Amino acid sequence: MLNFINIDRATPNKRNVLERLKDYDEVYEVFGRNKSKEQAERCMQCGDPYCHSKCPLHNFIPAWLKQRAEDNLELAFLLSNEPSPFPEILGKICPHDVLCEGACSLNTGHGAVAIGAVEAHINEKAFAAGMKPNFPGITSNKKVAVIGSGPSGISAATFLLRNGIAVEMFERSDRAGGLLTYGIPGFKLDKSAVDRRIKWLEEAGMKLHLNCEIGKDIAFAQLEKEFDAIYLGIGATKSNYAKITG
Repeated sequence: MLNFINIDRATPNKRNVLERLKDYDEVYEVFGRNKSKEQAERCMQCGDPYCHSKCPLHNFIPAWLKQRAEDNLELAFLLSNEPSPFPEILGKICPHDVLCEGACSLNTGHGAVAIGAVEAHINEKAFAAGMKPNFPGITSNKKVAVIGSGPSGISAATFLLRNGIAVEMFERSDRAGGLLTYGIPGFKLDKSAVDRRIKWLEEAGMKLHLNCEIGKDIAFAQLEKEFDAIYLGIGATKSNYAKITG
């Protein structure tokens, strides 16, 4: 650790432009093992880590950076998943420059730790090694309806399932993911990452209802009768227009 003097900040490489012209896949590559380790080693392990307090999830950033620097991939994976519903996705799309990395103490002269890129690496490499999020199974007689399958709905379902609570998710579109699927372009986030998370939630016991609009295909009053609680994760999908002529 504390190698910020000897190692400069680095960010993921872009794929070759000639290759990018052939598809709509992600522009940035995931860090390799050595690059991820080097960047994790730059962390100062602050006594009062501003990156942790600036993160809306209060992610255990210094802890999993330390484990990554020490080549303990499994513990780094567990720590990054504890407060976060999908760290491999947030490692790519979260505005790190104004949150965790923006608050990094190394910003004053050395360049912030590449927190997002290391987070994405930890999880993608853990998945490749066969690791998966841990769910205990349905251990409660409580049942919750989650309306909407976007980031909010997926997050709610994740933490409910972690606590053994049965979840049924209702999505009006023909594919789950909400903003992650229909709002963020594929060159920023590959949709297979979203599909993978949804699959794991289903394996954990979640029932997913696609092409099902509440108030049209099923009455809200019916959900009130059948479920102990209802979570509204419907998002803000109505567009605003600039109203510019020409």
